[in-house]
Amino acid sequence: MNEFVSRHGVRLLAVAAALVPVLTVLYPQTPWEALAGLFVALLGAGEVAQRHEDLKTAVALDTPRDELKALRATKD
Repeated sequence: MNEFVSRHGVRLLAVAAALVPVLTVLYPQTPWEALAGLFVALLGAGEVAQRHEDLKTAVALDTPRDELKALRATKD
């Protein structure tokens, strides 16, 4: 499961982000505070996905090891 999420994390995030407006229409009584928290969580997940993709790109481009260590340090 971890490998699946690692490979398709951005796609999963896109599906979750696309479902937010649908759920808002289906459940209009949802308080705005809950939606605001959901939006913040999606933004945070997007940042994590971006860093993960950047790390995969750096590895694919054979970045020197010291730069990879710096990228991994910011990932954690």
